[in-house]
Amino acid sequence: MSDRIFNFSAGPATLPLEVLEASAQALVDFEGKGVGIAEVSHRGKEFIGVLEECKDRCRTLLNISDDYEILFMQGGATQQFTLLPMNFLKSKAQYLNTGQWAGKAAKCAQSFGNVEVIADSSDKNFSYIPEYQASNDVDYFHICTNNTIFGTRLSSIPDHPHLIGDMSSEIMSREIDVNKFAMIYAGAQKNLGPSGVVLVIIRKDFLASGKTDMPDIFNYQVIAEKDSCLNTPPTFGIYILLENFRWLERQGGIAAVEAVNERKAKLIYDAIDNSNGFYTGTVSDIDNRSRMNITYTLPSDELTAQFISEAAEQNMQALKGYRSVGGIRASTYNAMPEAGCEALANFMNEFASKNN
Repeated sequence: MSDRIFNFSAGPATLPLEVLEASAQALVDFEGKGVGIAEVSHRGKEFIGVLEECKDRCRTLLNISDDYEILFMQGGATQQFTLLPMNFLKSKAQYLNTGQWAGKAAKCAQSFGNVEVIADSSDKNFSYIPEYQASNDVDYFHICTNNTIFGTRLSSIPDHPHLIGDMSSEIMSREIDVNKFAMIYAGAQKNLGPSGVVLVIIRKDFLASGKTDMPDIFNYQVIAEKDSCLNTPPTFGIYILLENFRWLERQGGIAAVEAVNERKAKLIYDAIDNSNGFYTGTVSDIDNRSRMNITYTLPSDELTAQFISEAAEQNMQALKGYRSVGGIRASTYNAMPEAGCEALANFMNEFASKNN
């Protein structure tokens, strides 16, 4: 299929064409059974096979030990902002506020107990990662590892016995040590698959420490006991995750994908840094620049609008920055081909040359 655009959307985001084609086929006819995967029972052998394979491939890709449960949930990462403290906040939790979603997570938790924001970069519109020191004697310490709106990421993962990571916009884009986390959650719609699925990876001892005085539908322990099938899960969305995991394996796994992502990001950051000030990166903390969400501004709103319009004419779309940042945001998730980043970098160089 030759007429696909380069879709730089922050989410829902681009998916590999191979994944879309395989999923479309399975939607119509799953493995030649005369029925689509979205039509079979979530308790039947067809979907249970999909679910088990999806967990197995996820475990292999991220090197997840048997000390962890893998769950597929609904409600987006935003629902996790509430379920996390509902289940695990007993006395005190600490949060690192590095962006809009990290701040919202902390605000949601305040309804359930004592929440301390130990560092906050809102004073400079989240353009940097603040210095912080978390306490080990809290129920958990929450971080957002990559900030979709503001273009920062934590280049290194802290050590903490009860570390919680919102990895929605960079899951499986770089190698991480899952063993450093008590729990990871990630909305699928940025780097894994379609909207409507949340991947949760949770250490079994942390899971067992949770509260139980809540409805089953909100209880991680019950959801784990029911193998993510307490109620009907988003079956087709989970199938697309499976196809994406298969695709990631064909690329050579996470390490190989990370190497490509580094090259992709470098193309665009080089165009920013070599523009003689025409483009200004919005992240002052260069060591913590995101590889997934690259944000920058132009000299004027008029030039920004012209940039977006002319880029769209060259089949590069969804580049408008988030309203609180402005400028441009290029989301370069795993499924964005290197050719897309090269095309954007070349366009940036040409546009700066013409309009500087």
